[in-house]
Amino acid sequence: MRYFTVFLLLFAFGLTVPACAQKTTAPKAKTKKATRKAVAPPARPATGPVLTFERTPCFGTCPGYVMEVYADGRVAYEGRRAVPLMGKKELRLPAAAVADLLRQAKEARFDQFQERYSQGATDLPSTIVGVRQPNGQLKKVAVEEGAPDNVVQLFASFANQLDALAGLRADK
Repeated sequence: MRYFTVFLLLFAFGLTVPACAQKTTAPKAKTKKATRKAVAPPARPATGPVLTFERTPCFGTCPGYVMEVYADGRVAYEGRRAVPLMGKKELRLPAAAVADLLRQAKEARFDQFQERYSQGATDLPSTIVGVRQPNGQLKKVAVEEGAPDNVVQLFASFANQLDALAGLRADK
């Protein structure tokens, strides 16, 4: 009987040891997985346009097109109405010209412009400019009429360069 009791104790002990071993290793595996999930991937730099320029059509023959200008000089263009270059095209600006446009916007304090300058006219075309801000947001400003001189001057400067790129002016 004594041998039988010892045998039962050893048998019971033998069954519990592997179960205990499994319980102690499982939490370690969960801890490692939880640690891996908690690590965030590195932040990617913004790859969107640094500047957008849009001219909306009117009831007449006003040109209508949109440009998305990227820091490397790539320009995604879409001619929509009354422009010599219709449809989607990829154009180029020198990277230095893009940097100059952004510098002009900063000097004009683009970040302080109102979102819209309009006096309620219905047939006037709009010019809409967007500039990527330091926080990553693309701030857009729409001008129809009644904008202050500094806003008009900045938009005219942008229009001179970008209209030429779109083929609206002879002085490319």
